[in-house]
Amino acid sequence: MRAAAEGPMSKDAVEGDLRATLCRAHDEAARLLEDVAGRHLEAVVWLSAHIAAFEHAIYPVAKRRLPEGAKALDQDREVVARLNRTLRITERLHSGDVLAANLSSQLLRDRLSELAAEYRDVQLRIVGDLEKALDPAELSYLATSYADALAHAPTRPHPHLHNALLFRLDALRDKILDTMDGRHVPVPRVARRKIIPGRWGSYLLGQPHQEPVATDEPRAT
Repeated sequence: MRAAAEGPMSKDAVEGDLRATLCRAHDEAARLLEDVAGRHLEAVVWLSAHIAAFEHAIYPVAKRRLPEGAKALDQDREVVARLNRTLRITERLHSGDVLAANLSSQLLRDRLSELAAEYRDVQLRIVGDLEKALDPAELSYLATSYADALAHAPTRPHPHLHNALLFRLDALRDKILDTMDGRHVPVPRVARRKIIPGRWGSYLLGQPHQEPVATDEPRAT
């Protein structure tokens, strides 16, 4: 399994604390919604990624291991459906959609905060059931699985349930859109190795070429 990038989720996930790991995601979204600078679009990113990661990593285990797992997930999906609709409207408003320009940012923020709190309560009930059904090693693995999913998750609201294929396709689509829009993604992302173009690469990119700085350190063999 790929390790999640260093970020707000890393410490709790490494310690294997599933409850704290999930609560951290909700806390980050709540903090952004309360920010006087109005970072509501970043809250949309956090909640969208969290919803997708929870579905991807937690749903299969809850359905398989909890006696009332299917019922608990139905309750989660019902809240998610309402939350996703509000996330989509909030995204449109703060992305400059003229059709949403007359909507109240404050009313949307209040509604989003209300739904996010309800969503948190439903999830914590599922976590409580998982804590009774799973041993510590399984809970630790689940926390790490969630953190890994979060590092690869879609960053925009999607109305459908995320199976493995849709999870990857939506994540790729959202990454392209975020790059095109220049949108800041506050959730942890997978750290990627920086590629320094060579002479011909710099030429093709129209960039000045810089030779690597020589060091006295021995090369690894």
